[in-house]
Amino acid sequence: MELSIIIVNYKVKDKLFLCLKSIYDSKPKTGFEIIVVDNDENKEIKNELLKKFPSAIYIESSKNIGYGGGNNLGASFARGEYLFFLNPDTQIIGDVITGLYKMIKANRKIGIVAPLLLDINKNEYELQGTKILTPIRALLSLSFFSKSLSSYKFHNDYYIKTWNKNGLREVDVCPGTAFMIGKKLFSQVGGFDEKFFLYFEEFDFCKRIRELGYKIYIVSKLKIIHEWGASTKDFKEKDQAFAKSRHFYFKKHYGFLKALFVEIVLRLNKYSFLLLSALVISLFLRLYNLSSGMTFIGDQGWFYLSARDLLLTGKIPLVGITSSHTWLHQGPLWTYMLSVMLKIFSFNPLSGAYLTVFFGTITVFLMYILGSQIFSRKVGIIACFLYMASPLIVQFDRMPYHTSPIPFFTLLYFFCFYKWLSGSTKYFPMILLSLAILYNLELATCVLVFPFALVFAYGCLKNKKWIKELLNRKIISFSLILPILIMFPVIIYDFSHGFKQTVVFLGWIIYKPFSFSISHSNVNFSSTFSSIVTFIAVSLQKLVFEQSLIISLLISFLSIIIIAKRIKIDHSISKMLLLFLLLISVGGIIVSQTPSDAYLPVIFPFAIFSIAILFDRLLKIQYLKYLAPALLLVILLANFYSSFNQDRNIMGLGSVMITVNRIIALSSGREYNLVGEGKDSQFSSFTMNYEYLLWWRGYAPSHKNVNLKIFVSESPVGYIVRKNND
Repeated sequence: MELSIIIVNYKVKDKLFLCLKSIYDSKPKTGFEIIVVDNDENKEIKNELLKKFPSAIYIESSKNIGYGGGNNLGASFARGEYLFFLNPDTQIIGDVITGLYKMIKANRKIGIVAPLLLDINKNEYELQGTKILTPIRALLSLSFFSKSLSSYKFHNDYYIKTWNKNGLREVDVCPGTAFMIGKKLFSQVGGFDEKFFLYFEEFDFCKRIRELGYKIYIVSKLKIIHEWGASTKDFKEKDQAFAKSRHFYFKKHYGFLKALFVEIVLRLNKYSFLLLSALVISLFLRLYNLSSGMTFIGDQGWFYLSARDLLLTGKIPLVGITSSHTWLHQGPLWTYMLSVMLKIFSFNPLSGAYLTVFFGTITVFLMYILGSQIFSRKVGIIACFLYMASPLIVQFDRMPYHTSPIPFFTLLYFFCFYKWLSGSTKYFPMILLSLAILYNLELATCVLVFPFALVFAYGCLKNKKWIKELLNRKIISFSLILPILIMFPVIIYDFSHGFKQTVVFLGWIIYKPFSFSISHSNVNFSSTFSSIVTFIAVSLQKLVFEQSLIISLLISFLSIIIIAKRIKIDHSISKMLLLFLLLISVGGIIVSQTPSDAYLPVIFPFAIFSIAILFDRLLKIQYLKYLAPALLLVILLANFYSSFNQDRNIMGLGSVMITVNRIIALSSGREYNLVGEGKDSQFSSFTMNYEYLLWWRGYAPSHKNVNLKIFVSESPVGYIVRKNND
C-alpha cells in the first residue's frame, strides 16, 4: 500500500460523499486506501458510506475528538507509506493525488506537499501559505488594527501573497485542508498535538516539521476545490475553540506571558477596543477628584454609622433608613455591602464611593454585553457610551448611597426578564432575586413588580409555554429560596413590627395607583402634576444632553416613536419589553406623586437603551450617514464635559471635611454635643454625615448631655458652625 487518504467527518455527510466520489473519479495512479474517521456523535453515515464506497475503511471514534485527534486515529490504522490528510469539504480536480505522491517520493528533503486551494467557483484563495506564526507577526498581521498597517513591508512579512501561482512555492505553513506527508516522518514528529481540538494544528505541526529540517511546498499546478467553513458550520463552539487553540499555540512555543499578551491584543476588535475605551473613560469620570467632590449628606451618614456599628458591635441591622413614609424602612442590604468596604478600607469615607464607582463601571460594561445579546452589538456599544458619559448617571455613581447600585440590578432584571420570555425558564428565579435585591436597595423600585406581575398573569391566562415550564421542582425551589435569602432580615424584623415591610407595604403599593385617581379632585393636583412633569423633564435633560432641554426631550420622544414603530414591523420581544418597562418606570413617578431622585436610577438602563436604538436606526438612514454620527459625537463630548465639570456643591466631601475641622477646632478637645439647626434639621439624620467623619477623625460628639453644644446649619452658600456661647 503506497498511500493512505485520511478524512475526518463531522456532520458533513453530503460533502464527504462528494469528496469520496471525486477521489475515485480522479483514478490515482498509485495504490491507495481511504480511511474515514467518524467524529460525528450520531454515527449515521456508516451504512450508507460502506454501501456507496465499499472499499473505504470506516473508523468510529468514541466521541468528537477534534481534527488532530481524528487524523491521529486514522493514521494509526493507515497501511500506506505516505499519508494524505484531506478535509471532507473538498473535491479533487484531475490527477492531484498522483502528482503530490510523485513529488514527495522523489525528494527526501520534502516533508510536506500541498495542492493549491480553489473556491467553489474555481477561483484561487488569495491567502495560501504563510511564514512561521510568531508573536510579532501575529500582532502586526492578525490584530484588528492590522489593516491600517497593510501598506507596510513588515505587515506582509507573515502572509505570502505575491507569488506566481504557476509554479512551486516553499512556505513555512501550508493549509491543513489537504497535504501529504511520509508516514515515518509523521510518526517521528509525533503526529498532531491533540490539545489543539480544532484550528492551529497545522501551525504547530508545520513548525515541528520545519524544525526537523524538512521543507514544505505548495504545488500550484495541482488544485482542489475547498468549500471553506462547510465542515465546521455546525460546530457551535468553534469561536471558543479557535481562541483556545490560538492561545495554546503561542503558550506551547513562546511561553505563557507572551501567549497571554498576544491573546489579549488579538481578542481586541473594533467593539472590544471601543468598550475598553468606554471603561477607561468611565473610571476616569467617576474617580476624578472623588476625595473632595464625592457627595456626602446626612442620609449617607446614617448608613455609614449603621455599617460601622455592625462591624464594631456585631449587631446586624434588619432594616435600613426610614423612607419618606416613616413607618417604612429601606432594606438593610446597602448597609451590609457598605460594611464590607469599610472593613477593607479601614473605615475611610471614600470606601462607599469605591463600591458605587465599581457598580457604575460594571454597568457600563453590561450595557454593551447584555445590550448586544438583547438587541445588537451596535446598540450595545452606543448604549455603553451614552451610559458612560451621562452627567446624571455619573453623579449617582460618585455618590455612595443605597440608590447608586440600582441600575446594575435593574439591568440584570431586564436581561433575565427578556431571557425568560424568550424561553429560558432558568432565568425566572433570577428575576425574583433581582426584585428582592432592588426592594432592599430602594422601596421605589417596587414599580418593577407591576410589569412582571402583569406579564405573569397574562402568561397564566393564555397558558403560555414560558409559564407552563415553570412547573419544575428545581425552578420552584430556587424561585422561593433565593428571594427569601435576600429578604430574610426584613422578614425577621416584620415578625415584631406588625409586618409593615411586607404585608402592609404590599397593600400600600396596590392602593397607591388608586390614590392617584382620587387626587384628581384635589385642587393641588395641577400644581403637583406640574412639578412632577418639570422634575422628569429636568432629569431627562441631565440624563440625555444637559446643554439643551429641547434636544433632550426631542431625542427621548423620537426614541419611543422609533421603538413603537419597530415593534409593529418586527414584533420584537426585546423592544416590546423595553418600551413596556420604560413607560411603567416613568409612570411610577407620576403615580407616586413624588418627584424624588430615588425613582430615577430604575429608568437609566431603559432610557439609555431606547436612545441607543434611536441612533442605531438613524445611522442606517443613508441621508443621515454623516449627521447622525456627528450628533451622537456632540452629545457624548458635551456630556463628558458636563460630567467632568459637574458643580461640586456644598455637600461635597471636601466641603464637609472643612466643616468637620471647624467643629474639631471649636471643641478644643472637650466633650460636646453636635446639634443641627435650620432647614431640615428636624430629621434625625441631619448631622449623621458629620458624626461619622468626626468619629473617623477621632473627635466623635458625645451622646450624653454635656454643656458644650456645637451647632451646624446648611445653606446654599455654605455651612455655619457655632458653639452655644458664641
